[in-house]
Amino acid sequence: MNNEKITFSLVQYPSVKGDIQKNLINHLENIKLSADYGADVVIFPELSLTGYELEIASQLAIDDTSSIISELSQAAIDNHVVIVSGAPLISGSDKPYIGAFISYPSGKTDFYRKQYLHAGEDNFVSAGSENYCFEIKGKKLFLGICADFTCSQHWLDANSAQADIYLSSVLISQNGFEHDSKILKQKAIEHNLNIVMTNYIGETGGWFSNGNSRVWDSNGNVCISANDADPCLVLCTISNDNISGRIINITKNFTR
Repeated sequence: MNNEKITFSLVQYPSVKGDIQKNLINHLENIKLSADYGADVVIFPELSLTGYELEIASQLAIDDTSSIISELSQAAIDNHVVIVSGAPLISGSDKPYIGAFISYPSGKTDFYRKQYLHAGEDNFVSAGSENYCFEIKGKKLFLGICADFTCSQHWLDANSAQADIYLSSVLISQNGFEHDSKILKQKAIEHNLNIVMTNYIGETGGWFSNGNSRVWDSNGNVCISANDADPCLVLCTISNDNISGRIINITKNFTR
């Protein structure tokens, strides 16, 4: 049985509304810091490069030729990490996708488009139609963006892909956190998966996010969690028989 360790860095941070360049600077600084702490995979919240700003998502949308993609790709190469970040992605209609960019140390970049939308999101964005799973150190990682985790089919697809770990980039508000964390705990148990969840702090898109970026084991136990207020890296190492981690405060690591 493969028992290689994978170290994740969950970047819990406040975005700058609609300012991709400032958010990109913050991403690059914390990607490097994550790598310095030994991360293999660096994960940011939903729409991390723009904030969860659906009303202006169509104005902020980028495509796969954007220099933003190139800069994140170079950061993955330079720091020898996989990066999961997000922004609106141009679609074939006037409504972009809620996108995730998966940047690899090889220089490859893949894209995932959120499939299962919250009520009202379809007023601003389109839904994707394909799952995304990737492998690192012999473990299969299945990617979801926020409301994806509320859909039973997404979890069945993760099982069909024989995923070991479910990655969730989210915006979960203060009011919704207790409800959503119960869902994730139950899904961890039901589908025998470790779950890694990265959330914002602060206000974005009119929502006050709850932080508490965290990791559940396959028994539904919270193995490590941030608090609800501080910018931080949640560093978590997962192997077959153990999950361990620590919190690194990154309050000084942000361009406003």
